[in-house]
Amino acid sequence: MTSLRAFALALSLATVAVAQTVPTGFTVDTLVGSGLAAGHDFCFLPDGRVLIANRAGAVMVHAGGAPVTVGTVPTVETGSERGLLGIVADPAFATNGYIYVWYASTADAFLHLDRFTCTGDLGNASSTLLSFASTSRRVILAAIPDNAFNHNGGSPRFGPDGMLYQCIGDDANPCTAQSTASSLGCVMRMNVSGLPAGGSTTAPSFDALDPGDNPLSANAGSVSQLVIANGLRNPVRMEIDQVTGNLYIGDVGQNAVEEYSEYVRGTGSTLPLVNFGWPWREGNSAYSSCTGTQPALTAPIAAVAQSGSGWLSVMGGPRYRNQGGGASNFGPAYEGVAFYLDYFAGQVRCLQNNGAAWAALPAVPGQPNATNWGANFVGAVSFRQGPDGAIWFLQHPGTYPSTGGTLKRIRPLGPTNSVVAVSGGGQVGVVGEAFGTPLRVQVRDTSGNALPGGTVNFAVSGGATLSTTNPVIADGSGFVQTTATATATGGAITITASTPGSQTNATLGLFARKLTVTPSGTLLILAATNTTTAVPASVPYIVMASFPGSPILSTAIGPICTDPSYALTVVLEDGTGAFGGLSLSGNGSIGNPSKTWLYTVPAGLLTGFQMSFQAVGIDPVTGWFRTNCEVRQF
Repeated sequence: MTSLRAFALALSLATVAVAQTVPTGFTVDTLVGSGLAAGHDFCFLPDGRVLIANRAGAVMVHAGGAPVTVGTVPTVETGSERGLLGIVADPAFATNGYIYVWYASTADAFLHLDRFTCTGDLGNASSTLLSFASTSRRVILAAIPDNAFNHNGGSPRFGPDGMLYQCIGDDANPCTAQSTASSLGCVMRMNVSGLPAGGSTTAPSFDALDPGDNPLSANAGSVSQLVIANGLRNPVRMEIDQVTGNLYIGDVGQNAVEEYSEYVRGTGSTLPLVNFGWPWREGNSAYSSCTGTQPALTAPIAAVAQSGSGWLSVMGGPRYRNQGGGASNFGPAYEGVAFYLDYFAGQVRCLQNNGAAWAALPAVPGQPNATNWGANFVGAVSFRQGPDGAIWFLQHPGTYPSTGGTLKRIRPLGPTNSVVAVSGGGQVGVVGEAFGTPLRVQVRDTSGNALPGGTVNFAVSGGATLSTTNPVIADGSGFVQTTATATATGGAITITASTPGSQTNATLGLFARKLTVTPSGTLLILAATNTTTAVPASVPYIVMASFPGSPILSTAIGPICTDPSYALTVVLEDGTGAFGGLSLSGNGSIGNPSKTWLYTVPAGLLTGFQMSFQAVGIDPVTGWFRTNCEVRQF
């Protein structure tokens, strides 16, 4: 796919075993997890079944279960990057059974585009009763040079115009890509609808394949009359937008840049001839020169530097289109978005067109990072949109394998049950005590209606315990509640309520006030952990310490363990003026909203005593509050 350097790297890579990472709201299904023999490419039949082309020539059908072999393309050469590289079904497969394959052959030094005819259940979406015989082979292209082990191209694809497109590599001979008569480094467009039924080892003339509106159709008898684009190095994977007919081509770079390019077919009666630049350009940078003057070149819509990115073999993916009532549509935010990825780096990226230019799709929640829409797709060798709206892909178990592989798809999770917060959030309590109001949530179904008997699992982040154990079952109105008790940690607490498979969870925030007392040599450190919604967050405190014997003072805000009327209670701080506004720390009594105080205590003064400490304060919004009673043995 790329240079010898990349090939050596490929052989050293470990087997792919890491799950894919995709944005929030998407999931990856494994549809075929075993039974493949290094699947290289796949296509959809008109009824939704999938044909899979395996490296050594076996073609399999997937109809929802285990893949079944349909037939084997003969004389497939598998050395190095060669193999059965591409497959596509005829748009009229249900009536003619035609499939087209692109492969390297052991019979000669050429790449082949051949047609085979399937028989059996051509239009039964649930059937695997398909087969083709090697004798049904009809040669389409038979003289594409294959002298090098690499740069073979791939991806036979049908456009919405009914024409068959084939992208071809430069056979490791760069300047041939600049010659439209070389049949290398190009994209060909062919009309195969008029070819006779049955097999034939004789290739049709170029005139017979010429649609008549190609840019060089006037070159009768020349392969150039089939060429619509050139200047490509190794276009392994290409997809065609079924709305515009534009092509989206992943062109593997030499040693610096990977290219993702767009062929725009335009609105004229004749298609344009587009030169993508190789080898005059690698990406947007000068690379080499060929005979003659540099022609007009078309820049890629995305160029990824190999250095620092791990990209070595780009794979062109689809321009996304929502499929009417497709069950797995990505939704309007993805309409027209172009996907591409790298075989080695395993990263998926997206582009969107603003009407004038292509740019990276803004990051969406849950994607691996700001640049990559998906990650861990190492070995993904074909990346296509299915008729259900999902994006399907073949993934090798490692790079350049001879066996194994998986067929997977990316789809939205779709409507799911949800949990919404009802009441109990926003409470501020005290460490060691239960919050006064239960936390209440409601489970709702996919239509947003209450779901009686729904299952809820609560999770706690921060210092708290709950009165319930998971799972908790909703009542007849879909309601579930639990009570939280603040533990010794103090500070912010988050309670999350979820239901199995949900994309929408309920989050309730709590806070526990805490007074911490820490002796350190002759220092005594008191720290109040607090919160407020007031702006500015100016909170006056009264901080008290009692020697043993203080009674518990009952108040409207709860029990105070340091009764200020007790003779052995000492007021350390007073930000309210009730005790003369003193501050024994000298650090003031106003918090913002938390506060720390330092006191110097003579050695031995508190030794042997069990002291009680507590703070009360006035929140500018909610009024009086208290902290926990902190008991400390000295």
